Amino acid sequence: MLNIRPFREEDNDTLLDIEKLCPQGNEECAMIIDKGPDITARYELFDNWEIRVAEKNAAAVGWIGWSIKQGLDEPYLYIAEVMVHPDHKDQGIEVELIREAEKAAAKINASYIYCYAYEPNEEFIDLFENLGYMREKNIQVISISAHQNEKMESGYEIERINPDDIHETIKLINSYYHGNAQFYPFTTESFRNYTERILGYGLENFIVAKWKGHIVACAGFWDTSVLMEVTYTKEPMMWKLMANAYGILRHFTRVPDIPSEGEVCKMHSIVDFAFEQEHSPAMEEIIDYCNNLMFETNCKFFGACTDPDDPVLGVLNKFKPMHENLYLYAKPISGKVPDFSRIYVDCRDTIL
Repeated sequence: MLNIRPFREEDNDTLLDIEKLCPQGNEECAMIIDKGPDITARYELFDNWEIRVAEKNAAAVGWIGWSIKQGLDEPYLYIAEVMVHPDHKDQGIEVELIREAEKAAAKINASYIYCYAYEPNEEFIDLFENLGYMREKNIQVISISAHQNEKMESGYEIERINPDDIHETIKLINSYYHGNAQFYPFTTESFRNYTERILGYGLENFIVAKWKGHIVACAGFWDTSVLMEVTYTKEPMMWKLMANAYGILRHFTRVPDIPSEGEVCKMHSIVDFAFEQEHSPAMEEIIDYCNNLMFETNCKFFGACTDPDDPVLGVLNKFKPMHENLYLYAKPISGKVPDFSRIYVDCRDTIL
């Protein structure tokens, strides 16, 4: 008999153990995400969240977690994860858990419900497609190897944000993402609260580029490793080919690192980036700055998640990054799915 109930603190270790048994991917590429000692840490980034646990014979065998977000007119619900112990797969537990999230969404008259799927995670994708979720967007996941110190020679002033810069920075961000799905303009107070609430982020890690005293580019530099570490149990084939090619070049010059199977990757992320189009070199300077921070502290990788039509992708590609994909799936509940032709990627959603 399956019982679905609210999360209890004593579930923590059991759920973490289940997650480590459930790598995301397929036979060709799979990764394990380690969320550290507290499974609720990622949910506490949100204002309104819940975890429901599935149990059989009084033992936890899986769970689902979600967050309710407030849109301009109606709320909507984000499914963060669905996990079921491998010994209990194909018993319909995943479906029952997703139905719980849909009931919660209907109860608050949420306009729609959405989730992200890692491209190789075919089982997860099939599950949601069979339940009527539609693929709405392909999100680019960019990983950059900080394998060398980058030269910074332009006339831009790159510095950590100071209190006097916040208003101008917010104005730039709000203009950059205007009209993007799931973006709601920041105020000074909401931006402070948002950045300070995210572990490893905070305004002390927010960087601006100035040109003649005017802010023309900005980005947060978030240490996501405080919330998750990634290990590839099966490395992407393209990465293996790149590693082999770089193996030869390594004898002659410094080349980008490629994460190997079993290696723990502690990632940092460039988030809430924005820049004036005529000042794309300023955005490049910020990425150089972040790269050098990584290089100096002997951290290997940093990256970003972005809409494939975002102009930042042209800047990031100059750093010869590795590319992966996340798929955004959505389903209407009490309203309709928005236009996802352009989307603001909430960095909190990228802790998969």
